[in-house]
Parts: sequence; structure tokens; C-alpha cells
Amino acid sequence: MEKYFLILFIILFCCGDCLANTLKIGHCKNGNISIIDKKKSSEPNLVIDSAIKIPPDCNKLVLVTHGWVDRSKGRLSEYIADAIKQKTDSNEWLCGYFEWSDGAMIISCVDCARYARDTAGPQLAKAILALGTFEHIHLIGHSSGCWAIDTAAKIIQAKTNSQIHLTFLDAYVPNDLDQSHLGNLNDSKTNWVEHYYTKDITMNVTQIDLSNAFNVDITQTDPGLTEHKFPLRWYYATITGQYHKTDYRSGSKIIYECNGVDYGFARSLESGEQNWQKSLGLNENTNAIKIRITSK
Repeated sequence: MEKYFLILFIILFCCGDCLANTLKIGHCKNGNISIIDKKKSSEPNLVIDSAIKIPPDCNKLVLVTHGWVDRSKGRLSEYIADAIKQKTDSNEWLCGYFEWSDGAMIISCVDCARYARDTAGPQLAKAILALGTFEHIHLIGHSSGCWAIDTAAKIIQAKTNSQIHLTFLDAYVPNDLDQSHLGNLNDSKTNWVEHYYTKDITMNVTQIDLSNAFNVDITQTDPGLTEHKFPLRWYYATITGQYHKTDYRSGSKIIYECNGVDYGFARSLESGEQNWQKSLGLNENTNAIKIRITSK
């Protein structure tokens, strides 16, 4: 009898471990989706919530993700996804967030960036491809999360004809990683990469003008003390017209225009086809556009 109990214990233990090692696509109450990497693994089991129903004409996807020592649920990534949902047609757009906090909650920020590139990115791509084929995919990433969306975009691009839009927010580039890898996509005429950053305490590792992106320095638009997460807060504000209610900047004016061009959410397909076509005409710039409070 003890032998059978031991076998049962081993089965339950193994099954429990398999269930923990899961890449889950979940359904949020507001109709958005969540993609969650439940455990560090290069080959997780993929589980898709049966409650997810994608309309037949839904051919566009936007996903937001976090960076080092962070998560998406209940944080800015989820807030941004929710805000974009309010601005788009749910029959055309699928919105959501990607959480890989098991790989982000580590001591080394350098190892976090590598994990994002080598593990979280492929997992994100796997989940997106499992959802179907999308004509247009917009991935938004903060800090180390920029490496995750970059890898995912390249995998998807190699397997589909999806148009890719990457939004990097204060991209973190450790000294041992090459910044030119970020945003290096094929066919720049149909794909577009943008990078918004601030000059803050993180210094050079998050204020690099990426060679394969349209760079925008938003340091001087911060009405408060500039910090690493400001680009996330700022991007949210460009969607809603105000900073999030939990932000001490709430009530402050949002600055997003420079030389007659609006930046942030206005540069996405979600804000309209005409805006997107204008974005495709903005080429990579090694000297960032600098948005200032006095910008005209």
C-alpha cells in the first residue's frame, strides 16, 4: 500500500510541476488578454483560456510588458493596455499585457535583460503565434522588457507577414549587449520602431540613441523628478490625456508635441491610419528629437 501512495505522490508532484511550468494566455474581465510566464523555462506548456473569443475580423494586436523587478498585472503595463482598449474597436483590436515576473524578479539587471532576450521573448512569440495571425502587431516594452519584445518581433517576422510596430520605453542596454540588435527588423518601409527615454539616475544604460529606432528624449517633459519609469507614465498619459490617478503628476500638463508632430500614442495605428502612415515616414535618427515644455 505504501508503494502505491509513493507512486501517487510522485505523479501528483510531477503534474503539479508541469502545471506550474506554464505559459498561460488568460482572459481579463474587460475583454483584454494576459500572457503570463508562470515559471522560468525555455519550453513551457501553453494553456489558452477557453473564455478567449477573438472576433473573426480582429487582425490587430497590441501588448505591453514590464522590465526588471516589476510585473504587469495591476501596474502600468496593464493600465496602458486597458487605456488602449478604450481607444480601439474590439472587433479589430486585441489588447493585453505580457508578464514574465518570474524571470524579472532577480538580483542582476544584466541577467534580467539576457533572460528577456533569450527566454521571455521566445515565450511571448509562442503565445502570439498560438493566438493566430495578425496583420499588425504593436509591442510596447519598458527597460529590460524591450529585449523581450524585440526577440518576439523577430521570431514572428520570420514566420508571418505581420506588420510590426515596436515601442521601446527607456530601453535598458547593458554594456555587454549591442544596442544595434534592438529594433533591427526587416523592411523598414512597413515596420516602425520608436524609443522614448529620459536622462535619469540609470544614466547611459537607458538613454542610448538606438541606431534602429526613431529616438525621442522626453526628459524635459517630466513635471516632477525624472525617473526610470517616467516613459511608461508618460506614454499612458498620451493615451488618456492625463497621468494615472496613482501618479503624483496627476493633474499636470502632458507635453508630447515637437515641431508640429505629436509623439507617444499618436504615432500608433491605434490612433488612426493617417497617424500611422506619418510614423512610417519618420526614419531612424542617431540624434534624438528633444521634446521640451516650450516645444512648438
